[in-house]
Amino acid sequence: MSWIFKIAPVLLIVAVVAHEACAAVVPATPTALPSNKATLTDASGYRDRTSGGLNNVGSNGNYWSFAPNSQANARNLNFNSGNVNPLNNNNRANGFSVRPSRALGVAGCFSTSAMKYSATDIRRLVTEAYLKAREEERSSLAQLTFETNLEQEISKLSRELHRRTWYPQPLDWFVIKEPAVREVFAPKFRDRVVSHVLFLMISPIFERYFICDSFSCRTDKGTLVGIERLEHHIRSVTENWEKEAWSLNYDIRAYFMSINRARLYGIISETLSKNERRHPNAIDYGFADWLLRTTILERNPLDGCVYHGNPALISLIQPGKSLRDQAPGVGIPIGDVMNQLCSNIYLNTFDQWVKRELKIRHYVRYVDDGKMLHQDREYLEECRERADEFLRENLRLSLHPNKTVITNLRETVYFLGAAIKPYRRYARNDTVARFRRKMREMNSALETGELTALQVLPRLNSHLGYFSHFKARKITAGSIAAAPAIAGSFDFAKNLTKATIKK
Repeated sequence: MSWIFKIAPVLLIVAVVAHEACAAVVPATPTALPSNKATLTDASGYRDRTSGGLNNVGSNGNYWSFAPNSQANARNLNFNSGNVNPLNNNNRANGFSVRPSRALGVAGCFSTSAMKYSATDIRRLVTEAYLKAREEERSSLAQLTFETNLEQEISKLSRELHRRTWYPQPLDWFVIKEPAVREVFAPKFRDRVVSHVLFLMISPIFERYFICDSFSCRTDKGTLVGIERLEHHIRSVTENWEKEAWSLNYDIRAYFMSINRARLYGIISETLSKNERRHPNAIDYGFADWLLRTTILERNPLDGCVYHGNPALISLIQPGKSLRDQAPGVGIPIGDVMNQLCSNIYLNTFDQWVKRELKIRHYVRYVDDGKMLHQDREYLEECRERADEFLRENLRLSLHPNKTVITNLRETVYFLGAAIKPYRRYARNDTVARFRRKMREMNSALETGELTALQVLPRLNSHLGYFSHFKARKITAGSIAAAPAIAGSFDFAKNLTKATIKK
């Protein structure tokens, strides 16, 4: 039967229990699936308690189930005599209970009956993912260590992924203070590579479902594009500033900390299932599902995490904005490319509802910060109530009562560090203050020799490039004049938008 999986033998097999979005509960440690076969139809033997080896491989073993309570179900089988010892109807009273090969009760779960990706396919994915991960941590110690034994590390990681023996290591936990105090849970470098593997597989699928005006962590999007797009919507709804219009500025309370992981997995699975029916050979859907369950649904980010940095910073985190304050299965960490994608996937349901049900034509969103523009203030008041109700009922989120307000578009509109006024835009005061502080820090690092001009150059050009999009030439010039080491080490373009190292 093509829909049956074999499982790696274990001493105890976890019983099936009901769950809100996924009826299967998995063991805390990874389960190894045999590899090197295109279709998994044979059963494996039992693992020896002392040696850890497999006994009687091909002679007896277990099958995973597909559907509950059927005669063609999960079972314990003896190949020597052909006997089934005994049939297992997959209920929690049965001593031979096993986990289903796909979750029960999850609408749209897709088949994982065959491994479409060969070892070579996965190695190619891992190599591409490594190059992406390297861009984020080009000079970190973890990246350099990985690169030192690059061939060996890629081969090992590819093998683990192909055999389904990979399991994420504990996260590194630390607190940042800018642009706001928040905790970050960063994966180890090899786990970051795996995140990019999954991202490369599924992000093109979800990009087709995202609205145009969602700007967080997407190719050819970002903060500057979001600011420019908001300006376009303001000009459109006000008919080039001639008519009065309003903006519903919403913010979701503790967004990342409030995401329900089972609900998130259900949304992703439903979309991938739909895509599998249309494009069955686009990706290895079973492999993607295994990675999703391993990295999102079945993993507690707090397990084994190690704190780095000043412990006093932990007390600065506001109540409700830490994973430690959340119920089991609630909250995803900040600090990983897949978590950024997941944040977009989770709120895409809300985006679609805003466009289709509320009929808001002029709408932009960056992570959990969004704006709905309309000429009717009373309608936006209604939208605020309906939006909060939708978020609570469908995504278990809520609008922040103090940060969700309606403002007149004739006033200054603040979005992504910009202050937008008719026909012009400025950098926000806190953005300017942060820029000046960064300039002082780079100047000090140059003076003390902590950083070289070559190391400072990309950071300096990043800030100059960002400020070039605002009316901020005087601010930029003043910051350069106040940083003598920077002024003496670099030449600047006339418009102060780019620096080069002095010869």
